[in-house]
Amino acid sequence: MARQGPRARPFWRARWLRPVLLAMVAIGLAPGTFVRTDVGLRTTPARAITAAPVDLGPPPPGLLTLTGSWHLTSDHAFFGGLSALVARGPDGLVAGSDRGFLLDIALDKGAPRPRAESFRFIGRRIGLRREMVDLEALARDPRDGTLWAAYELFNRIERFAPDGTRSVSTPAQIAGWSDNSGPEAMERLSDGRFLMLAEGYEARGSRDRPALLFKGDPVASSAKALEFRFDCNPAFSPVDITEVPGGRVLILLRRVAYRLPPVFDGAIMIADPATIRAGKPWRGEIIQYLGGPGFGENFEGIAYVPDRADPAKGTVWVVSDDNFSVFQRTLLLRFAWQGSGAALQQRAAAERAGNSERAPGSVAGSPLDICQKLGAGGGPAG
Repeated sequence: MARQGPRARPFWRARWLRPVLLAMVAIGLAPGTFVRTDVGLRTTPARAITAAPVDLGPPPPGLLTLTGSWHLTSDHAFFGGLSALVARGPDGLVAGSDRGFLLDIALDKGAPRPRAESFRFIGRRIGLRREMVDLEALARDPRDGTLWAAYELFNRIERFAPDGTRSVSTPAQIAGWSDNSGPEAMERLSDGRFLMLAEGYEARGSRDRPALLFKGDPVASSAKALEFRFDCNPAFSPVDITEVPGGRVLILLRRVAYRLPPVFDGAIMIADPATIRAGKPWRGEIIQYLGGPGFGENFEGIAYVPDRADPAKGTVWVVSDDNFSVFQRTLLLRFAWQGSGAALQQRAAAERAGNSERAPGSVAGSPLDICQKLGAGGGPAG
């Protein structure tokens, strides 16, 4: 029965208020819709892309040490939306955008230097009115520079050979993945295998994501993969992945709360591909939280860059996708990598075991504590 009296909420308002709010948030997140005016063409050269140091305040809790943060800006109408990141040896990064652009970022002088002349469109036309531009993940062969790109909306993988040859394929095992939650995270492991994670759930209410481990190049006609499940904290989705020395991988996780403005949280998980088993859930340990004041951005790309003198040490870089929205920024973070991935995973596991023994209601301070609270239904810290 409807409530009576002066405080009664009209039925139509209660029913339509939430969809209207969600629509307003969607407009705010929509690339180039109301929030930016595109001036120029995709082929217009970028005159400048800057990386200015920015103080984001106290870093969020975690086992990694933050050593730098930069705000990336450009005059180019199509700059932004950076959703993929991969190392280009010890001296650089390659970033990919969900509008189908690549950007080289030099690291040879310590601080990142985006190369404006390298900003190029690589999208592919696939019909009279459709283009394949939804680039969400990158992988690279360090020996010859071959690059692979994953397009989430189309469940396709494209290979860019050093001679400029391009080949595209839809591996049979990802053809049925959700059109908007497909291959979001991809990494070429040092032994030549490819690890691929879907963003979407296997089924409604599930915490598992479909995942594949290819024996080799996923674009090859003979490509076939071991199928397993990525067991993810239900509050998060995997958005990128990178291998660190010793064979373990770091998986970047992301969550968004649809408000005005939207609020984002992220986390970094470490996991061992050696523990992957066909049809079984694969798990890791949370080692770093990304969120809260200053850090509540839409982080979507992660890459490990080895140190030239000692490849066992290096840096972990994380980039955010600004969704071409006035609410968000393109941030690039740098973390130090000083030790063994195995030791770090063991430390995180020990911390998790210690947290499980805490009394209910105790104060949470670790990244695992925070992410567990989010998984229990708490919203991102904003």
